[in-house]
Amino acid sequence: MASSAPPAQVEAAQPRPPSGSVGSVGSVPAAAAEGHPAGAPTPPRAAAPADPSIELRAEILRLIGTASCRDDSQCRALPLGSKPCGGPEGYVAWSTATTDARQLEVLAARYKGAREARNQRLGLMSDCAVVPEPAVRCVPVADSTTGGRCQAVVARGGPVPATR
Repeated sequence: MASSAPPAQVEAAQPRPPSGSVGSVGSVPAAAAEGHPAGAPTPPRAAAPADPSIELRAEILRLIGTASCRDDSQCRALPLGSKPCGGPEGYVAWSTATTDARQLEVLAARYKGAREARNQRLGLMSDCAVVPEPAVRCVPVADSTTGGRCQAVVARGGPVPATR
């Protein structure tokens, strides 16, 4: 009866090739050791499935753009993603003056769902630390006389480094 173990497990059970032999396991060509006929080309390995959350995050950041603002009332903090223990991975500042809130909400929900699915699929764990929502402010832009940019700020008043 043939083993139903995946090729990687079968290959791991095979003895290591002697030093100096290339592409073979003992006297059996490597392709045959993986369940392929001797001399047959080894089929390409399947690529890992693409992570849809990468493009969703990029789409969110494109929608937010520069987060231009005139005053603090136009600035918000958007929770992004999902940690394996729950809660957002982090936050990004955005402006109600330049971003469609409804579209942003839909993208953020899709991103959260994609990250939750990724966490579960990969069996990820996290530190379970709560990421607090930061304060956001309209920080003046040095070369602009018309306004500023929404940014998360630390308690002592300086801008938080960008999470982009």
